[in-house]
Amino acid sequence: MMVRFEENEYMMMAMFQKENRQQTMREIRSVIPFVKDDAEMLSLINSTLEKMEHISDQEFSGIDLEPYKQEPMEDE
Repeated sequence: MMVRFEENEYMMMAMFQKENRQQTMREIRSVIPFVKDDAEMLSLINSTLEKMEHISDQEFSGIDLEPYKQEPMEDE
């Protein structure tokens, strides 16, 4: 794979992961209106989406995002 993702980009993909690359990209795009005033988050979203555009669906399906998934917070 020629595209190299940063750790925070892997986390972004893991957070919004769906069945395939296109659905995951759509899900990531859906949060843009909610973070439009956060330049750092927009930058992360844009860099992640740009890199995802340059990989194939097959390459995306080969990325192991499990290590990047956050554990849900437990109520105490």
